[in-house]
Amino acid sequence: MLAPNLPPDTRLLLIDDHQIYLDGLSLTLQNLCQDVRLDHAHNANEAEQHASEHTYDLILLDLQLPDSSGLALLQKLRKIDALVPIAILTASNSASDLDAAMQLGASGFISKTADGGTLLDAVTRLLFGEQVVIGNGMPTDRQASARELGVTPRQLEILDLLSEGLPNKVICQRLNLSEDTVKTHLKALFITFDCHNRTECVGIARKLGLVSL
Repeated sequence: MLAPNLPPDTRLLLIDDHQIYLDGLSLTLQNLCQDVRLDHAHNANEAEQHASEHTYDLILLDLQLPDSSGLALLQKLRKIDALVPIAILTASNSASDLDAAMQLGASGFISKTADGGTLLDAVTRLLFGEQVVIGNGMPTDRQASARELGVTPRQLEILDLLSEGLPNKVICQRLNLSEDTVKTHLKALFITFDCHNRTECVGIARKLGLVSL
């Protein structure tokens, strides 16, 4: 269902270094309005180039990028276009990150664990000039996010235990699974997240809001 009263050809810039998250976000935001334009940037350099070449109605920015902090990029983007609203879309639930972003002129701070409906509502409100804060403390549905990414409920349980630094043998005992089954789930997660080790897997899952920080 399209958001009411938004003009067609509304244009957003989505900045995140994980394509899998950008794809899921774009799928949700396609329902924002008719002919919505969604540009992607995977790092600060691409984001600055896009912002210099196009006029945006809203920019959604991750806090952690490979070539810059999100807060540093926020300041640069404000210099390029002081009028465009910029919202932080992040897995962080840090009050200091929220305060810093707002002090630097962010219009919003939205948890990546927000479900599709909550996200659409937040983006619509931002486009109408409201300030929006949706933190990890609010009710969200990470299972819905996981389903969009193809991550099963069992794999979510494994991610939780991985994030605690537990070895495979302990994960097997906690979940009453064979070691081969756990390894099969880990392999599937590595493929889904395009990563090669447990540490990288947990890091990506955190950025996607699938495990707590």
